[in-house]
Amino acid sequence: MKEYNYDVAVIGGGPAGVCAALAAARSGVKVLIVEQYGVLGGMSTMGQVAPWMTFHDMNGVQVVKGIAQEIVNRLTERGMCRGHVRDTMGETWSVTPFDNEGLKLVLAEMCGEAGVSLLFHTFVFGAETEDGHITALKAANKDGEIRICAKEFIDASGDGDIFAMTGCSMEKGREGDHLMQPCTTNFSMYGVDFVKIRDFMLAHPEDFHDKTDMTAMREEGALPDCISGFFDEWNRGQKELDMHILRERILFFRGIRDDIATINTTRLTAVDCTDADSMSKAEVELRKQVYQVAELLKKYVPGFEKAEILGVAPVVGIREGRRLVGEYMLTGDDLRAARRFPDDIAVYGYPIDQHHPDGAGFTQSTVAAYGIPYRTLLPKEIDNLLVAGRCISCDREAQSSLRTTPGVMAIGEAAGAAAAEAIKAGVSLKEIDVPALQALLKSRGAYLD
Repeated sequence: MKEYNYDVAVIGGGPAGVCAALAAARSGVKVLIVEQYGVLGGMSTMGQVAPWMTFHDMNGVQVVKGIAQEIVNRLTERGMCRGHVRDTMGETWSVTPFDNEGLKLVLAEMCGEAGVSLLFHTFVFGAETEDGHITALKAANKDGEIRICAKEFIDASGDGDIFAMTGCSMEKGREGDHLMQPCTTNFSMYGVDFVKIRDFMLAHPEDFHDKTDMTAMREEGALPDCISGFFDEWNRGQKELDMHILRERILFFRGIRDDIATINTTRLTAVDCTDADSMSKAEVELRKQVYQVAELLKKYVPGFEKAEILGVAPVVGIREGRRLVGEYMLTGDDLRAARRFPDDIAVYGYPIDQHHPDGAGFTQSTVAAYGIPYRTLLPKEIDNLLVAGRCISCDREAQSSLRTTPGVMAIGEAAGAAAAEAIKAGVSLKEIDVPALQALLKSRGAYLD
């Protein structure tokens, strides 16, 4: 049986996993990313989730920097990103439009430069543990069954697959029925006329999200980047086309070209992202919805008359899965209080944004910048495992904010740096010098003020 031996094994090559791997490798340890698909980027590439929301708090302070900003810079230099632009929808301070395909290349190049090894097309299905310590992970690929051994492991799977396999305490979904936020399959369309969309929005402001910045769109040459609304067109189209999608509005974004839109409007409830049967059904149903939504856009929404589908995400976009119950559980109350902690390893400021698990709407509330403590990355039961991404230790309200991509990038960078520091100091993850970790992150450009 083939066996891989590394200092740090990162399970999941999404934004959190890549930032974790880069941070660890840049500290001089040997790092492996294990990824079930053939590309890096996770939901940002395979899920076509764009733009990134948000690198700033609601006061315009950039709270996510470090490796995440480095990725933005790399993309921007190659014409694959428009940088941070204001959110015309009004829900956040900024959004960051980028090219999903270009991101695949840039992340692979950055990992190559840092010496990170990549193991694609590999699925982890089990863990070997002894006295609260992971000795190996069991995985499978074209070689058959393999073993992945490391001193430290980072669960960047998004759904908490590794901490679930190792018996860590966890929660999933809403208390009582365990229903999770609905899933969405994103897709893109080309041939979209954003000038016509802008003009319609200015003429019918009541047809759009009440926070939409109409003033900004009156500036010369301005085009909307984030569009939430077309309520009348959506309701009429749903009725006349006999559609039954549990959503009350159309949501889409302008891409890096002025004629491309990324549509985030399909929606399916009662999906369990930790159950293969449930996910298989969701993949089929949501792909049907993609073509229904595209038809509605072409028939009813000004600016989409000549638009055609450019690409459909190969995998369903997941908002919520398992959540660790770790050394500290970050809560919605913490976010509303803009609470900061002595062991903060990241700062974030995306709104609390919960899509209803059994209906068409969502609940959203703005929060000031809040801290994410190191303890939320630490399972109680396993001493050589860190958790990075949307599945850290938090309640559902906190998870609905920190789940967005810039936040998980910052968490991932901290996890990778922490794993490397533990190895170099010869201590457990729970014993590392947190002030030293914070100083290291700040020296690399992270925001912890």
